[in-house]
Amino acid sequence: MQKGLIKALNQLNQDFYAQISEDFSASRNFSWQGWTEIIKYLPKKENLKVLDIACGNGRFVEFLKQNLQSSFSYLGLDNSKSLLKIAQNKFKEQQFEFFDLIKNYLTKEKIVFNTQEKFDLIISFGLSHHLPSAKIRKEFLQSLKSKLNKNGLIVVSNWQFAKEQNRFQKNTLNWQKIIKNPKINLWQKIKLIFLLLNLEKNDFLLDWRKGDKANQVFRYCHHIKEKEMLGLVKKSGLKVIAKLSADGKSQHLNQYFLLTAL
Repeated sequence: MQKGLIKALNQLNQDFYAQISEDFSASRNFSWQGWTEIIKYLPKKENLKVLDIACGNGRFVEFLKQNLQSSFSYLGLDNSKSLLKIAQNKFKEQQFEFFDLIKNYLTKEKIVFNTQEKFDLIISFGLSHHLPSAKIRKEFLQSLKSKLNKNGLIVVSNWQFAKEQNRFQKNTLNWQKIIKNPKINLWQKIKLIFLLLNLEKNDFLLDWRKGDKANQVFRYCHHIKEKEMLGLVKKSGLKVIAKLSADGKSQHLNQYFLLTAL
């Protein structure tokens, strides 16, 4: 995928979250069922060092408070300043920082985190489907490995939206929907059609159906199938210690991979 297209898709997603942050945060004020399934795998140690990539409104902090027996220190990273503000106001005792992972990659040709620390638990929920190109998805996993302490655990969830046809088909853009949409102007339609025509296999553009911005904001998403994920894990020098499906009415909305370094 060309850098210009990667940049455009990243900007599309940044604009999306900037415009719907309050509605999005309101719909993300609860823990996912899948999180309870991973508790038994978490490293058993005091002052667990946690890195949360794409932390959003910081809701995983509340989950840790309620479910972790030991103390922990937490660093949350996100590229949405509005969601970070919500997180910082809610969890003042924890650390949150702005981090644009895609822009970082485009600038440095790799993903380099600002922190020099390493972590016992690295989580990333609701991010992987926003990473354009297999190269960035592989680099992402390798970057997580580089920040992992010995015997540490990585947990990544992949949104399985393409399997939920009845629920998400109406959200999937095609050129007919774009042209007929009365809520966006001609220039927006041209940009969306250009992006649509240059997407890779299993890439999609999805709309948003809630609040004042319904049918006016859009996001890029990639459906990561299990076979693709296993290939990325292998190429990244990681190994799967467990995988599970959970969340949503189907209990298959997210697929979780629990990883450790080889």
